[in-house]
Amino acid sequence: MSSNTGVLFSYAIGWIFLLGGILFMVALDENRFLFGITYTLMGAVIVGGMYSGRKRRKRREAAEAAAEAAEAAGGPPAA
Repeated sequence: MSSNTGVLFSYAIGWIFLLGGILFMVALDENRFLFGITYTLMGAVIVGGMYSGRKRRKRREAAEAAAEAAEAAGGPPAA
């Protein structure tokens, strides 16, 4: 189980990479795409991974809560 601080830190790092990569592509003269695209992709992967991980976690917790509620009601467990 991840802490809120870890999630916040991961999102912050992801956004820093994402925005920093865009700034590199705009501001640098030489090697703008070498650094800019790399950092932008790393940031997108971090932010996207955190977002999809949080969605999976919420779905899993909802399914577990539904299974516990069905078990407490005495019915068969939900699939």
